[in-house]
Amino acid sequence: MIASVIYRRLWLYRGVMTLLYTGRYRARFARVAALLRDEDQAVLELCFGDVAIAEYCRAHGKSWTGLDVSAEFVAYAAKRGFDARKEDVAQARALPACDACVMMGSLYHFREDLPGLFRRIKAASGRFLLSEPVRNWTNSRGLLRFLARKGTRIGQKEETFRFDAPSLIGALDELKAGVGFDYRIVSVARDMIVEVVWLN
Repeated sequence: MIASVIYRRLWLYRGVMTLLYTGRYRARFARVAALLRDEDQAVLELCFGDVAIAEYCRAHGKSWTGLDVSAEFVAYAAKRGFDARKEDVAQARALPACDACVMMGSLYHFREDLPGLFRRIKAASGRFLLSEPVRNWTNSRGLLRFLARKGTRIGQKEETFRFDAPSLIGALDELKAGVGFDYRIVSVARDMIVEVVWLN
């Protein structure tokens, strides 16, 4: 019974995301996975939701650790044999050490404490690969708005804030001197993909 609930929720999530990404949901993972280098042997994924990056790591001989606040996502990943841990990244004092840290589509959850998040990631990782939606259905009208807000919600609180390209670039520019990093924008489409390189 519990397993069936987990699978139903995961497939609902995937269905919503596939609709929002107009059929290119899996392709967004492939674009980020392609940025992982041979030397990125230990990969940490924050707020992973799905296991696409984990599957890529397994196929390429890399270790993967995933943190997510959702018990359903963690249970599904663990059932597949992945090192998935239930943890609220916003409350974590320290993150597992890794060569590369990945976060996809979740940065907006942390906008109240971006400096703290980036410092924790810096302390744990060699570099940081970020993919964040910058064209969002949450600010549209009708069914797509409803699905976007429900499908990306964590906990009971519905979040309406999302980054667009200027606000995400502005946030990174504001953070980089204080935290100590530089970044390059890899691509901008529905998502902006950014490689963050730590300094100091």
